[in-house]
Amino acid sequence: MVAALLIQSTLAELISVQQIKPDFVLIVLVFMSLSDGHIMGTTFGFLSGWIQDVYAPQYLGLNALCKSIVGFFVGYGSGGVIESNLVVQGIILFVATLFHDALYFLIYSWNTADGYGWYLLRYGLPTALYTTIAGVLVFSLLSLRRRRTLRYADRFVSR
Repeated sequence: MVAALLIQSTLAELISVQQIKPDFVLIVLVFMSLSDGHIMGTTFGFLSGWIQDVYAPQYLGLNALCKSIVGFFVGYGSGGVIESNLVVQGIILFVATLFHDALYFLIYSWNTADGYGWYLLRYGLPTALYTTIAGVLVFSLLSLRRRRTLRYADRFVSR
């Protein structure tokens, strides 16, 4: 969680395009929810979202709420998807990011003059695409690391 938050606050800013940046915290949240289930997803979603909310206290709790809901639904519906191919994981990440942003912008734009649809088209859809592209790369690295760890553990246990 700490690494994802650090990457989000440093690397994401450096690679942003027209104020659109990938959500690395959400990438790790989806990966954890797929691999560890809805309880871990909800817990990680709340904690990482709450830490992000500390930096924007006028919307305190909004990231925590949205990321908790995403973590729950992705983890609850995962059912062995972590072993599936990257295309399936990418689709899940795209839908999860779009759902997160739709929920976030719905609450964020509740009392503003700007419309909900504007936020979703201007920021939500491009963020979902960018996050999915970055996420497929991160998923590849995390899956490789997970497989190596499991192989090492199997060798250690079989001795």
